[in-house]
Amino acid sequence: MMEVTDGQLAHFSSIVYSGDAPQGRTSGFHQYDHYENEDTGLGVRVYTTFQCETSTDAPQEAASVFTWRGTDTTAGVQMATAQLKCNMELRQDPDHDIDIVEEAVVYMEDKLRKLTEQFPDTQWTHYTTGHSLGGFVANACQIRFDDQLKKCVTFENPGVAKFWRKKAEQAHDKQHWQEKVLNYVTYPNPINTCLPHIGKVVRLQLGVHKSFSIPHVIRCVMGSTLRAMVWGSVFNLALSVSGKTKGFWAAKVTSVGFAAMKTIAKNPLSWPKKIRPKLNKAANKDAASKDTRAAEAGEGTSDPKGKPLVPVLDHLPPRFRSAVITSVWAGSTVVASTFGYTTMRTGAHMADTGTEHNIGLIVGGFDDESGEPKVPITMESWPSHQYLKKKKLPKDYFGRTFKEGIVPFKPTAYGLHNLLRRNDLLVSRAKVSD
Repeated sequence: MMEVTDGQLAHFSSIVYSGDAPQGRTSGFHQYDHYENEDTGLGVRVYTTFQCETSTDAPQEAASVFTWRGTDTTAGVQMATAQLKCNMELRQDPDHDIDIVEEAVVYMEDKLRKLTEQFPDTQWTHYTTGHSLGGFVANACQIRFDDQLKKCVTFENPGVAKFWRKKAEQAHDKQHWQEKVLNYVTYPNPINTCLPHIGKVVRLQLGVHKSFSIPHVIRCVMGSTLRAMVWGSVFNLALSVSGKTKGFWAAKVTSVGFAAMKTIAKNPLSWPKKIRPKLNKAANKDAASKDTRAAEAGEGTSDPKGKPLVPVLDHLPPRFRSAVITSVWAGSTVVASTFGYTTMRTGAHMADTGTEHNIGLIVGGFDDESGEPKVPITMESWPSHQYLKKKKLPKDYFGRTFKEGIVPFKPTAYGLHNLLRRNDLLVSRAKVSD
């Protein structure tokens, strides 16, 4: 029985996009067949290799690798559109089969039969593999042709839809799929946590993220600043209600904080030179300080012309007036700060995903000689956040980032506590399942 290493399968999952001939670690293979359908988005290449025996009586051994292509935006508008349509359908965790898999099953059944017919005296060992969407197709084909395939190895695949998870459960127990299906992932991202996986999940430690980088530092500073603004406003509100402060300094702190964040985001490299004038300008123009003086004089809240902005506040005692205004500022700060954190977190997540999902970098995570992963980490479980599922997006993703934007020192959140722990921050997200 011929063995194909995981490193070789990763290489096949990479060259299936470009169509390059196997070389290097896969130089002994040749392309047997290539098929594409722009209507369904299916793309597949079959690679084969033969091992001749010295004894004429012994059957010849051979191996085939069915390599399914993932989403490829460079494959043409029609192909990319069909694949994106498949992704949109897959993210809903359908309880029915989808077109791309139906066609893949028909194709694979035909090729398995033809290989046997063309080489009747050959002992075949069949593998299936794929990256991203191609990994899902490979998983489905392994479930369908499990008795004919030795192994399925995928890279950064989104998981398995409900329809095929049910078929897997009906066919064999969990232990069987742990032995037959191996899913390599990097860090938790919106793609590899889209749906539940079957089989074993192994995280590759790629080292693609530096422990210290300017973007990461800026995100951590912004995260801690936004949370400080939230809790500063809430604390000031508590003091205002208790009558121990007039409660207006939160407005100034909030205004100064947002001015600082705006300056940093606009030009992060030169912000030390520009931040002081910006802060002074924000402090001088702070409207809340004017309201403070007006409230102390018993005039309520007013505009520069002396007309009441909120007439109801004029009839409240100074202590309650202060509490009302501080409450408004605290609420506004919470909403604005958490929205800012969510926006920052989402942008960072998208940038990191583009790096982590790159099949070229994943290939580099395997040793050239042995074909084994350099730094594998077997995961006891892998989160299924269903980020891309429309109905779950607001509840799960924004709910999680909302908590990160408020709760201090969360292991998954950007903040000064994770300033020098970027890898730990990304890894900790693999443990979040709620």
